[in-house]
Parts: sequence; C-alpha cells; structure tokens
Amino acid sequence: MGIWGISARRRTWLGLCNISWRPSRQPFKQIGRRTFSDSYTGKSDDSVLPVLIIGAGPVGLVLSILLTKLGVKCAILEKNKAFSTHPQAHFINNRSMEVFRKLDGLGDEILRSQPPVEFWRKFIYCTSLTGPILGAVDHMQPQDFDQIVSPVSVAHFSQYKLSRLLLKHLEKLGFHMINSEKNEHGSIGERKIFMGHECIAINGAEHGVTVTASFLSEGKYITRDIQCHFLVGTDGAGSSVRKSLGINMRGEKDLQKLVSVHFLSKALGQYLIKERPGMLFFIFNKDAIGVLVAHDLKQGEFVLQVPFYPPQQKLEDFSSEMCKRLIFKLVGLELADVNVMDIKPWVMHAEVAEKFLSCNNRIILAGDAAHRFPPAGGFGMNTGIQDAHNLAWKLASVIEGVSPISILNSYELERSQIAQFNTALSVQNFKAAMKVPAALGLDPTVANADIMWFSPAVHRALNDTVGSILPSALQRTILDGIFSIGCAQLSDFVLNENNPLGSARLTRLRQIFEEGQSLQLQFPAEDLGFRYRKGVLVSEDDVVVDVHEAPTGRRRDYIPCSEPGSRLPHMNVELFSKPSSKEILSTLDLVSIDKVEFILIIAPFKESYCLARAALEVANKFKLHLKVCVMWPNGSIDGAGRTEAALTPWKSFEEVVEVKRSSDSPSWWDICQMTDRGAILVRPDEHVAWRSKSRIADPIMTMKNIFHIVTGVDCT
Repeated sequence: MGIWGISARRRTWLGLCNISWRPSRQPFKQIGRRTFSDSYTGKSDDSVLPVLIIGAGPVGLVLSILLTKLGVKCAILEKNKAFSTHPQAHFINNRSMEVFRKLDGLGDEILRSQPPVEFWRKFIYCTSLTGPILGAVDHMQPQDFDQIVSPVSVAHFSQYKLSRLLLKHLEKLGFHMINSEKNEHGSIGERKIFMGHECIAINGAEHGVTVTASFLSEGKYITRDIQCHFLVGTDGAGSSVRKSLGINMRGEKDLQKLVSVHFLSKALGQYLIKERPGMLFFIFNKDAIGVLVAHDLKQGEFVLQVPFYPPQQKLEDFSSEMCKRLIFKLVGLELADVNVMDIKPWVMHAEVAEKFLSCNNRIILAGDAAHRFPPAGGFGMNTGIQDAHNLAWKLASVIEGVSPISILNSYELERSQIAQFNTALSVQNFKAAMKVPAALGLDPTVANADIMWFSPAVHRALNDTVGSILPSALQRTILDGIFSIGCAQLSDFVLNENNPLGSARLTRLRQIFEEGQSLQLQFPAEDLGFRYRKGVLVSEDDVVVDVHEAPTGRRRDYIPCSEPGSRLPHMNVELFSKPSSKEILSTLDLVSIDKVEFILIIAPFKESYCLARAALEVANKFKLHLKVCVMWPNGSIDGAGRTEAALTPWKSFEEVVEVKRSSDSPSWWDICQMTDRGAILVRPDEHVAWRSKSRIADPIMTMKNIFHIVTGVDCT
C-alpha cells in the first residue's frame, strides 16, 4: 500500500493525550486530554527512547549532539532519503558560533572552511553585476574581529555544508545513518539517523509518546511504532509535528513569494572576486531585478532569489533555460559555464507558534517548526540553534531525574519571547531593505507611484479584482505590463545624474547607505545581548524586566551585562594553577558542555567563600552539579592554597586569573557592572541564573531558594 493509503491507527499509550495525524485532507484530531503529574517517570525499558527528534536539519542535528554529550540517548527521524544540497541559510551569528566553538572544535572548523571574510563582508547594489555600482555597504567593523566581547567571530557558511560537518561530529559520537531500504525492523535504537522515515501519527500519553513512522522497504511502504519519553519537532517551517498538534502560527503570512535558483559559475565567481566581492548583490535594471546570494565565490556557488507570482506565474515557467536567461540579464553578459542545479519556490512569513509545548511537555517544537522569519538578518537558523541550546540541558535535567518536567515550561517562556522579538526585528530589517527600491522609484505606498517590482500588495490587488475573472493568459499579460512600467524607472535614461529625477533618487540612495538605513547583516546587541526576562532565573527588584527596547532594524553594539537572563559576558582567563601553560580560556569555557552543571563565580574573599560553601552543601544534598569558579584579579601571584583551605571538604572548584589586554582594560567585575564582593550563578546554557551584589545574611537558605527556582528541585 502506498504512503497515502496508510491508516494511522489510534493508540493511547497509557491512554492519555491521544493525538492522531496522517497526511490526508481530514482535519487533525485531538482527543482525551487531562491534567498530568509533574514528575518524570522514565522507563528503564531500552525499547523506549528517551528523546526522539523529528527532522535532521541543523537544529535537530545540533540538539542531538548537545543531548548526546549530556548523556541523553536520542535518535532522529528524517522524511527525506538524502540531505539537500540547496544552500539555504548561510550566516552564522556570534552566539551560534559560541555554541559551535564548544562542540569539539566545530567553530574552528567552520572558520577554516568558510570563504575569506574579504569575499563576503559587503552588500553590493548595482544595475548589473558588470554594470555601474549604485552603492556598497561594508557590514564588518574592526570590533567584529578583535574578540573582546566574544571569543569567536561570525561566519558565512552554507547550511548544507554545516549539516555535513554536524553529521561528521555525530559520527564521532557513534551515530549511524540508516537508509530506509536497508532498515531493520527491530526497535529504534539510540544514536541513529533514520532517513526516509516520515512521521504520520503522534499519540501522546502521561509518560511518553508513540510515533508512527512510514518508510519504504523492498519497494513497499510500511509503518512502525516508536515509543519515546519526549518528542522534539525540528522539522522545519511546514512542520508535520506542529500541524499534528493543531498548533497555529501567529503573525504575518505570505509576506512574499519567491523562487530560489541554485546555480554554479566559476567564471562569475572569479570575476566578482576580482572586481566587486560581496555576500549579497541587489540588482536593478529595466530587464530584470533580483537578489543574488554569493554562497562561495571561489567555488562559484550562488543562489538567485526572484519574485514569484502564482497563479499568473507557474513554477514550470522557471525552467533551467529561462533561469539562465534571467541570470545573464542580471550579470550583464552571457556566461558559458552557468549550471542551474536546483529551482525551488518558497514563501516568506513572519510568524511564531502560539505554543512550543504540548501533552504535558512531552512534545516540543524548536527551530522553524516554532518560528518562521524573513531571511533579513539571518535570524531563522540562528534562533533555532539557540532553541536547542536552551532546551538540551533542561531535557537532560528532567531525564536524569533532577528536575521536574515542569521546568520545560521555561523553555517556551524563554524562547517564545526571543522568537517574538526576533520576528519583529527581522520584519524591521526587511522593511529597511525595501528603502532601496523605494528610493529608485519603485514605491507602491505612494499614490499614483510606479509599481514596486516585488510588491505582494500589487499582486493581491490583481488577484482580488478584475484579474481574478480574466483568462490566465490575459492576467499574465497584465502582470508583465505592470512590471514593465515599474522597471522603466530603472532605465539609463531615468537613472542618471543628468536627469533631475534620477539625480534626486541617486542622492536619496546615497543617504540611505550613509545613514545605515538599508538592510543590515549583523545585530550584536541582539545576537549576544538577548536576555530572558522570565524563566528559570531570579529577577532583581531594581531592574525593569518586562520591557524590551523596540527593534529598530539598525545595528546596535553589544554592551556586556550580568543581569539575570543575560548571556555570561566573555573575558579571557587562564588557569590559576597552571600560569606557565599560557592556555587562554574564555569565561564561557568555565561552563561544561558534558554535564548539567551550574557554576558560581566569586572573588577570593572570606564572605564569598562562605557563600560558595553553602552553595556546594545545598547542591550536594539535592544531587545538583555545581562548580565554584574563583576569579583572581589580573597579576595575582600569591594566594595558592587559599581556595582549597576555604572550601574544604568540597573539591568542586576551579581558579582562574583575568587576562587583560592592557593595564587600563576593565576587570571582570567591571565588565559585569558589579563589585568584586558579588557572586554570579550561571546556568548550563551560559546564561546568568542569579547574581548577588552584596553580602548575604543566610547563605544556606538563600541558596536553597535560588536552586529551587532555577532547577525546580524541592530544596526544603
């Protein structure tokens, strides 16, 4: 029986929260929910997988690495039989690179493998790739390379190449890729990636989830049931997991429809390296308009994004030959070596799922399954990677039996607020991108103005009025006529300094670039400075926690801060016990990637040691992992043995010394905007859980309360 004929039998493993879904036109069904207990009761039965991940994109692969390193057994189902080589996402921001940096050198491997920064630091605006340049914006600033606020730089690296590196790292962790045709019919085991397995039914219960997967075996589609304690949907913007749960997306739909043309041309790459290297090329001329993404100039790998207007246009219209002709118009000459690899339609949305959790927190959404952004600013994949980083330690804590399952509520609380903010920011950045064509006379917001080439509003107006009742051929003729009128504004006759109208438009364009009003690539204040306002953290009474600064779409620099919910600031340090080794670490390296461990950062003072002893005593009593990190000031040469004596009998501590760039560089506590009499408790995801700025009267009771809040453990 073919895949569409498979019946998804309704099951109720432990009889609760039954959700059944199958790929058909029937509505999704949800039945039989009730209140669940807060405790996690994991089975020792090896046939029940602790975590099953649906979707082997970058988010699912990163989550599987993080969970495995934390000792959590997991496996991945991927509906496709092979990984896509369509480049897709390509910008990796600072925070994601910090996560990759700690995954056995993955960050360094990305930096070595990416194109040279000089090849991609600019956005180029031009009339053709061989024609006049209208403007160029350099998105890299000197501070982006000095590693003062972060131990690693941003990267430009295509998604499919990133997936290959992630798979290589999973192989080192013992993962195996299983092809559906060669699949054994036994139980799903850990550390496996099952290709060609499509999730067709999900049934949730109090203590776990049953997933029904369909796969091709010996020419026939068959099904198998997989039992897991937790199911994580990382299956992309069209998530079947999200749809099966009946979870709606909220925001702006259908901002724009586009066709993505993946092609190769080494001749074009070499020309651009020599004449005008850049990451994005915005091309405007009377014959064609498009955005070219240079994924790798040296390899000559590109993706062309062009607007798509169904039903007047059909995907079949974008044949390889038609796409080549379009490429030649945008380049300004014909190239002999253009090889069109792939042509895909896609729709731009700005939406966030109404919830990230379902079925007593047993089913979880992450990445594009939970939020869909415009590509402006590269927030999509990066936000998803940070979803995985936030989720992994909480899942591990629950599965280890340390935290109650209710701690997963904080995943939705924390990540949804970031997703909402990043949605607004990406929309603002998308609107900034629109200022350039508007300056060129392609602005649909002005009455009687010329038609913007990619205006969805124009397209909707055509579909909603007389165009909807006209023959398709006539509709297409009308659409082509509208484009011709708009593109006439880009002719050499209009767009030149001798034409008063063209001169005014070019002046406005230069102003947009000079004032930083165009599309931006980097957002350091948001990439590194995003802060959880509510969640598993202890808020401070003197800090306003419910107001985000409204996104502007402009670049703002990151200012380090140690307020609860913030990422721990970066500073270079070296081990106090091994000053001769000269090994430089980041404060972010103090947080373990291999276990769910909190760290308490203090200075070497009597009161701080007292707090540290209390914290270690409480953590030990309630089976929590805690390491005390003693931060010695730059230039410390004595004090050996002081910490060991002060913390006896506890051995879980580490001593580090500040490494300053110069004598007038700020100290660690200055960077944190605190005095050295304070203390900072850091979560396993490197975000600050709590801090104290002054002496604590009752350290034991204080730490009991703190650990109860940040782990959910009953510390009474």
